[in-house]
Amino acid sequence: MLFFAILFTFFGIIFTISPKVSWWLSNWWRFEGDAEPSSISLFFYRIGGIIFVIVGIVLFTKFFTH
Repeated sequence: MLFFAILFTFFGIIFTISPKVSWWLSNWWRFEGDAEPSSISLFFYRIGGIIFVIVGIVLFTKFFTH
């Protein structure tokens, strides 16, 4: 479980700081050329990153309290 806590927290921080990375990882296969995400799309990917961080913190606390 510690592995997943680290994984969620790591990716959550990356996706929160740079939601373009998250967008690219999710959509690289859909577009050819220079496709850019919309601002609302980046907003939702950033929210997803925050959720990943929260899940990672919850997993950390579960791991260390047992």
